[in-house]
Amino acid sequence: MTSKFSYLKSFAAAADINRKGKNVKQKLIIIESDDWGAIRTPSKEALGFFEKKGFDIANSIYKNDALASQDDLEKLFEVLQSYKGADGKPAVITANSIMANPDFEKIKAHDFQNYFWEPFTETFKRYPKHQNNFQLWKHGMDEKVFRPQLHGREHLNIKRWMKALQSKHEAILTSFDQQTTYSGKGDYSFMEAYDWDVPEEVKEHETIIEEALKIFEEHFGFRSKSFIAPCYNWDTKLESFLSHHGIDWIQSLRSQLQPTGVFDNYLSIRHSFAQPQNGLRYNVRNCFFEPSMLPQKDWVNACLAQIQAAFLFSKPAVICSHRINFVGFINPKNGDRGLNDLNQLLKAITRKWPDAKFITTDELSNYI
Repeated sequence: MTSKFSYLKSFAAAADINRKGKNVKQKLIIIESDDWGAIRTPSKEALGFFEKKGFDIANSIYKNDALASQDDLEKLFEVLQSYKGADGKPAVITANSIMANPDFEKIKAHDFQNYFWEPFTETFKRYPKHQNNFQLWKHGMDEKVFRPQLHGREHLNIKRWMKALQSKHEAILTSFDQQTTYSGKGDYSFMEAYDWDVPEEVKEHETIIEEALKIFEEHFGFRSKSFIAPCYNWDTKLESFLSHHGIDWIQSLRSQLQPTGVFDNYLSIRHSFAQPQNGLRYNVRNCFFEPSMLPQKDWVNACLAQIQAAFLFSKPAVICSHRINFVGFINPKNGDRGLNDLNQLLKAITRKWPDAKFITTDELSNYI
């Protein structure tokens, strides 16, 4: 009874999201997964260090999240390759990727007065089980199960982080020495990359995104056609700039978090699927699969209910599922749980909707 009630509750919530927006005749499944390439917790040892320091890590994503290891990637790709859509193509994730991370050594060498970054591929080389990651990414692309799209240059509000470092904030410096931006308190750990304190910072964000687009094309050999802002937080003024640089789709939740100049005090702007604005369209996430975020929840059945609601209203089923769900580098049980649930979800999808196709966000334009 509880399971049925939960299913109906998920269906009703998703139905409300899908009432508006453009219709699509075909049954399309899009799995949008954020944070690929971005650092979080660098090791089990660092996690233990934070716990000893008394950091509130118990309910933080930093407890499980890290750069996916070679083993994590291989296991994920194996699950995705096991299931095919109606067109014979495998399940695929739109891997929203961060192109760079802080260069901690250079920043410290300059006494925290200047910011420096390194490409995500260089970060891979410094981790113990990640040296072949970029080759594996390309293998996943060749196998049509892993399709990078742009998430930004860093998953980091550079100005706020550098200001905290320059103020010699103890917790920030402690985290810095562990090669992470974890802040030890509830401020997203500076992850809101395109939030601003004054509107003039939007121009700086344009420069950062332009550089990210360049790094993306240099590494993958094609341009990203979609973009997702870290923490769903961006200024509408960025949209014309993104369109000018070849972005066709903005990935987002139902509501955009428009900066106001005050952290965590945002203007909520509603969007609907394929809504055109400033030369691009919105792709609204209407299904959620986040086993790592709330382990006690039945994510498989909840997501299936949301997919059913999407199809009932002739919308693509756009599944939000962050990288953290598939990573076992810090905590193997976390990765095992996420992959097991993903396996169950994909099995149920292919059985219940044999006419559904798995596509990537940048392929949406072929169906609109």
